[in-house]
Amino acid sequence: MDKYFMARIKRTNGIIEKGLEVKDSYDAVKQAYHAYLGAYAYEHDAATDYVACYIVDAHGNRLMWEVWERTVQPEPESEG
Repeated sequence: MDKYFMARIKRTNGIIEKGLEVKDSYDAVKQAYHAYLGAYAYEHDAATDYVACYIVDAHGNRLMWEVWERTVQPEPESEG
């Protein structure tokens, strides 16, 4: 039986959390991957400013990955 691994990293309020999930199927690991990104990336969590997720199979092949980082917009300059 193949195993799939999801490495996850996020930075919230300056604190970095990391972890590894092990799943028995590609569908299960994809579901975990999308759930994690959906919960913390894309400005869904206001306090989180960096998220990285990677899916790797038991042979070391990186199958999916994404890195999201909040971009800070510069303040507009006042005219005058």
